[in-house]
Amino acid sequence: MEKTISGNPITSGVEIGYAFLFQSKENQIFKESISRNKVKSEEVRFLNGVKESQSQLKKISKNLEKKLGKESALIIETQYLLLKDKELLNSIIAIIRNESVKSEWAIKQIEKKYIELFSNIPDLAFQEKRNDISDILNRIINNLKSNKIKLNTDNDNIILIADDIPPSIAATLITKRKILGLILEKGCETSHSVILAKTLEIPTIIGTQNIVNLVENGKTIIIDSIKGDVILSPKKKTIEIYLKKKKDYQIYKTEKKKVLLLPDKTKDLINFQLSANIEFPFESETVNSYGAKGIGLFRTEFLFTESDIAISEEKQYLLYKNIAQKVYPDKLTIRTFDVGRDKTNDFIKQEKEQNPALGTMAVRLFLKEPKLLITQIRAILRANEIGNIKLLFPMITEFEEIIELKKIISIEKNKLKSEGLISDKILEIGIMIEIPATIKLIRHLKDEVDFFSLGSNDLIQYLLAVDRNNSAISYLYKPFNPSVIDALKEILEEVTKIGKEITVCGEIAGNGPTALLLLGMGFTSFSMNPLSIVEIKRLFTTINISYLKNVIKKLYKLTLKQEIKNTFINSILKKYPELF
Repeated sequence: MEKTISGNPITSGVEIGYAFLFQSKENQIFKESISRNKVKSEEVRFLNGVKESQSQLKKISKNLEKKLGKESALIIETQYLLLKDKELLNSIIAIIRNESVKSEWAIKQIEKKYIELFSNIPDLAFQEKRNDISDILNRIINNLKSNKIKLNTDNDNIILIADDIPPSIAATLITKRKILGLILEKGCETSHSVILAKTLEIPTIIGTQNIVNLVENGKTIIIDSIKGDVILSPKKKTIEIYLKKKKDYQIYKTEKKKVLLLPDKTKDLINFQLSANIEFPFESETVNSYGAKGIGLFRTEFLFTESDIAISEEKQYLLYKNIAQKVYPDKLTIRTFDVGRDKTNDFIKQEKEQNPALGTMAVRLFLKEPKLLITQIRAILRANEIGNIKLLFPMITEFEEIIELKKIISIEKNKLKSEGLISDKILEIGIMIEIPATIKLIRHLKDEVDFFSLGSNDLIQYLLAVDRNNSAISYLYKPFNPSVIDALKEILEEVTKIGKEITVCGEIAGNGPTALLLLGMGFTSFSMNPLSIVEIKRLFTTINISYLKNVIKKLYKLTLKQEIKNTFINSILKKYPELF
């Protein structure tokens, strides 16, 4: 019987294929004691499982590198390095020795410890580290079994379905089979498995309730990740409808990609620039194909969760240099580690704060404990060999912070010169405007910073005192709030007065209506999810900015956020009825 299940579409597309169900439900592991004289042989058994797992991950990493490039393999390479972490392995061996238990039980105790630790950290990068650790530990358990889990499917055109899927399993299937779509009951947009699917532009839907219990392996299934629908057991007529929809979407994609060949100008010839936000190094492989003019924001928090990279100047230097070379002659804007708030970490010991959202974070944290920041700054200075790197500091509150940060840069620059490790290329320095108080600083920064980035997500959150992840009050988090519009207007006016550039980052840059609002206000530089670029360019190249400006003049007189939004969109559709 035909059934439709809805979810949250991530990567758009329409595909018809065979369901391949990956069930990650684990067998319950009980505590199994062993005699003291068998402890040594159990340690050997455990280490053999580790070696086999390391070998498997190395192979997966190489296959992924062949298919997607070196940077894409970093996700699996990270897991491989975790499996060589002596502290992690020794903690498991200690349980085997001290409790005289089998390896499986010891592994599960350490997994529980990490799940508990990272579950209390809302930062998504740390959540993914928890998933990575669970993935590798369960891989060892599987390799210790006599009846190992195998990924068998006779079909090539599969639509992968799971409650959630470990990145190493997703990488294995992606490199072995032709995956047409990915459907997850759980998962999130920043999970490593979802990011791999996005990189390959595989249609993806997450948040599909109970689909694992409803789908049947090997049966025909339809994924419509334009609308967010999954159709199980489709009728013949439904398949015909979706074959046409798939064809129409391919035509639409081809037409949209023609937009990328157009000049970056509005209909009335005003220039604009669209660059990409990335969170992982391998995303730099594909930004050009999406039409991005460089990388407007490289969030480096992912690197911070990997101790061997975070503490290594040389590894960071090579990584940044590699990305800078890929996007040249366009720019690469690197944001320094934006961690803190209620996030814990392995490198800096922080006291628990009563209100961490207003506490020690980002530059506040690293000016108190500057060792890692200095390592990152030195790596960035060295990587700027061809002069296309820009350095961006997040969460600036006061003038004194900028002075202190520039002092660190100056000291390290002089040290690197004396060490013969730096070129004479100028490194542009900028700050993010994310805190309302920073707006009032702009007029004083003409001689202190080279550029600004508008962190719209946090700015709106702090301006309206609304946690956008709190469903009880998320209705208040609206960019069409008149207070937000007034703040955006003031920011642009102040930046223009001192003759500096500003790039809008965050969700409002990649959303059609809000991007048009910003364009009409006078913003011309935007950085967004690469997948949004072609659509935003289509809108910008279709419209006259002079018309937008006239519409926006009316908005300043309105006070109700919904009225502002409706007036804006209806006014645009009146002149451009086919725009959206």
